[in-house]
Amino acid sequence: MNQVDRFKTLPDNARVQALGNLFKYNDRKTWDIGVRIENSTRKSLKFSQLPYLSRQVVLNQTTAAIPLGFPIEFSLPDRAFWQTAMIKDCGLVKFKAGDEQFQKCFVFESTGKTIYLPQLELARALFFTNNYLANAALVNSALDYEFYVDNKPINDDEDFPLDLVINALPTTLCPKVLFDNEGFKHQIAWILLNNDIKNSFNSIYQHFSHELVKASNFQRWTFRFDPPQLEGVKVVARGWKSPDESTWFLNRIELLDGLFFPDIADIGYSHPSSTENKSGSGKGKRGTYPQLPTQREINEESDGSEDNESALIFCDMTQRIYNRVPRTRKVYAKPRKNPGGKGDEDKSSTLPPDVSTDDPSSRGDTPRAAVDGLDDLTENAHLYINKFDSFFKMLEILEKEHAIKQSKAIIRKLPAVGRSKSHLMADWSPRCMAIVRIEYQNEGYYLLEVDTSDGRASIATKVISARALALKGQLRDFISEIEQGLLSNQFSWPKIFLDELVGESSHKSVSHQQAKKDGQQSAAEIDSWMSRFFTKISQW
Repeated sequence: MNQVDRFKTLPDNARVQALGNLFKYNDRKTWDIGVRIENSTRKSLKFSQLPYLSRQVVLNQTTAAIPLGFPIEFSLPDRAFWQTAMIKDCGLVKFKAGDEQFQKCFVFESTGKTIYLPQLELARALFFTNNYLANAALVNSALDYEFYVDNKPINDDEDFPLDLVINALPTTLCPKVLFDNEGFKHQIAWILLNNDIKNSFNSIYQHFSHELVKASNFQRWTFRFDPPQLEGVKVVARGWKSPDESTWFLNRIELLDGLFFPDIADIGYSHPSSTENKSGSGKGKRGTYPQLPTQREINEESDGSEDNESALIFCDMTQRIYNRVPRTRKVYAKPRKNPGGKGDEDKSSTLPPDVSTDDPSSRGDTPRAAVDGLDDLTENAHLYINKFDSFFKMLEILEKEHAIKQSKAIIRKLPAVGRSKSHLMADWSPRCMAIVRIEYQNEGYYLLEVDTSDGRASIATKVISARALALKGQLRDFISEIEQGLLSNQFSWPKIFLDELVGESSHKSVSHQQAKKDGQQSAAEIDSWMSRFFTKISQW
């Protein structure tokens, strides 16, 4: 694993050895957490920095580092069989300093092993993959005050009707940039729409408020929460093990596979900062910073400023897979006012080197950042296959009229590249690409078709000779580079790369009419597209 951003006051390759209690001095607004770090005298970091923090994780890496410990995979048992213990009961953690030994664990049996799972580590993997949710967990009913779920939305799109809309309210501290992230959209819906998951999240504050220990000048708390039902969820983790491997202590969860998502097909998302573009001068939001291609330094002590939308910074990803996920799209609360003709992506991306992970406050003077530590691996590109309706109709005509054979289509979501939002449709849904292999007169061709039905771009269908490609390998070996080149090259096919890959004469483009909506074209437009396509391959 390789941390992207640096902590300003920590040394290079700073290994986290232990995590302790949460605490806050009475003259401070934000909460800290006790942290013991190898080769550093620092004894705490901010609780909002928890997405970065697991035992044996290395911060400020100068070379890629894997956390110490042994890999383990297992399935979680029914919650009814979980018990509670402290780290000291395990006997596998040798670090004795601070409050480490008194931190709470869940203990259960799985595949013949006794597993000690720190409660804070499970909460990090479930909830604290970003700093927004870490901060919100310590506020009473924060999600109820910041989000409203509309179960009877007014549908203005008959091709993408919504079952419900998740509205971030004007009171929300949730950064808009997280709403651009499909993984976060799934996560916040997972919490808000599943009572068991939401109750688990809310239990953090309930225990926090009842168990807080107050002293003359500070307050402290030993983290605890009530876990949701996770029976059958597969866990991939690293940790310590006893010599006979019968007892394990988990340092870090790397993957949760099989999380239950409610059976909801289509969800809309609305954020107050995305309803309109405001013009004018004076103090105001000074731009969004969707993704940062260069390294930033996290100021461990600073408060977040109110004067900027959050930048997006990255930490080691915790992977997750749901049993299902919905289609998602952006919803505007009211028509956008855009007198300048430019969208959010054109705002300034200038940002000072230091960033804060805390929520905005009047005392803050450091641009705030949203931490992205979630890698949602749930496969859902097939949900958007209807976007290619005209493309498949064109192929059907080719089959009937010219005896062309086609394979089953593969639908891929395009990746994020740099600060560009080209991988997202105008409604925030993923921009997808369809890949189909066809056969004509004993020759094979790969067809690459990108969804541009939102009108943001126009791009021809790419046709690649399968015979020429076979000399270099399989398409799957190169598709990632093709996608990267497509999105980083002003939304055009990477000609130089394809020339080198298969030769200039072995890939061609077939133009077609821009689809007006959701991949739909008229019968005449489809027929014209088919004719141009057949002419191109028959003259190859």
